[in-house]
Amino acid sequence: MKAEIHQIESLERFPEFAYAQDWTDGLPVFPPTRPAVEGMLGYLKRDPGEVLGTIFPGDGEATVENVAANCAMAGCLAEHVPVVLAAVEALVDPALMITTTQSTGAGVIFTMVSGPAVGRLGFHTREWIFGPNGGRANAAIGRAIRLVLWNIGRAHPGKLIKGTMGNPAAWSYCIGEEQELTPWEPVHVDFGLAPGASAVTVMKAGEHSQIAVPLNTVGLNECITLLARGIGRAGVSMSAGKRAYVLVINPSLAQAFARAGYTRQQVRAAVAERAWKYSYDWQNDTKQGDPVPFPDPYTKAPSERQHFVAPVTPDEICVVVGGGEAPQMGQCVTISSRNAVGQLMVTKRIRFPA
Repeated sequence: MKAEIHQIESLERFPEFAYAQDWTDGLPVFPPTRPAVEGMLGYLKRDPGEVLGTIFPGDGEATVENVAANCAMAGCLAEHVPVVLAAVEALVDPALMITTTQSTGAGVIFTMVSGPAVGRLGFHTREWIFGPNGGRANAAIGRAIRLVLWNIGRAHPGKLIKGTMGNPAAWSYCIGEEQELTPWEPVHVDFGLAPGASAVTVMKAGEHSQIAVPLNTVGLNECITLLARGIGRAGVSMSAGKRAYVLVINPSLAQAFARAGYTRQQVRAAVAERAWKYSYDWQNDTKQGDPVPFPDPYTKAPSERQHFVAPVTPDEICVVVGGGEAPQMGQCVTISSRNAVGQLMVTKRIRFPA
């Protein structure tokens, strides 16, 4: 499909024009001028009409050209576009099944970038890794992914999507994995890619929580317990089927694990051994996964429903290094997947032009 050409009297009129065209979800966007988009296409050296797939829920056809146009509106540099294209490849992959992000629960797309691309593009990976932190790559790439969902997928609230409350992370939910201070190989190695590759990992995200893991006062063994407890809270997670859990641990805690001889895979296994997925008995949780009855821990305000727990497996946990060093304190952000349907996370290699 050939790109549409619009003419306006001046660039000063573009913001109101964009709102009138329904090209933005509320935040201002940059004008996707012909020079801006053609500059990105020239950098990519790919066929502008190349079809990547269709974007749910409106099943709009994502092409290299219209993805680049949304990147321009998000304020991306040309070098950012290959990252967004890789993320779109994940979004259209049937294994991910992003249809489940459009339910009343308001799941959002969370994106992690790993490998040399993190440094090459200037991702902010330390203090305030989840922003706002001034990192253009973090914000613009995450924003471009949202605009692709908005403009190509037509993910407009009250129309094709029915999230009851929404999620502020949806504006831009993208991080880069810390490269210099991590003691381990990049996270995409866990998904079968070579350490020297650059990759994007996409997850259907739900709850986002920050927890303190006070290494200096409780010791490493108790830190594992705290990380495990951070995965599930009674009445929040569902035990049905598999789930994804991303643990973004700060460099000081990661280095402490490494000094004690832990690989990242061993951290995943140790946390999984102590973690549970909790749920009420709703939506037939007892017919999926491997749940068992569990006494309600909230004796002061007990639930009318039975509690269940199910084990967590190492392949459900992804450990990523990022955030400030905080040498006196370990910190972690835990992100849980919104829905157990489909593959937990999908990773795609970033292809920069030669």
